[in-house]
Amino acid sequence: MARKLIVACGSGVATSTTVAEKIKSKFEADNIDYPVEAVDYKSIMQELPSAAIYVYIAKPDAEVLEEADRLGVSVYAGVPFLTGMGVDEIYENIINETKK
Repeated sequence: MARKLIVACGSGVATSTTVAEKIKSKFEADNIDYPVEAVDYKSIMQELPSAAIYVYIAKPDAEVLEEADRLGVSVYAGVPFLTGMGVDEIYENIINETKK
């Protein structure tokens, strides 16, 4: 099963795509080969089993967080990739996750 980073927002179109593209650009600049995919929140439970990293835009509900924990999926806030505030620390943590 392929491991990937997923970014989820309500529709999987606007915000998640923007954040996914920012992460992809940072990965490319840092020579990190790791799949990144934008998804819609409605399909998050189906996407989690194939993900190693989940970046959320709106805080996920408890059921999603519990499933991510059960599957060993690391969860990070994605809003810093939009605002630029606190993005460095989160990005460093994500880089460390891609090396596992």
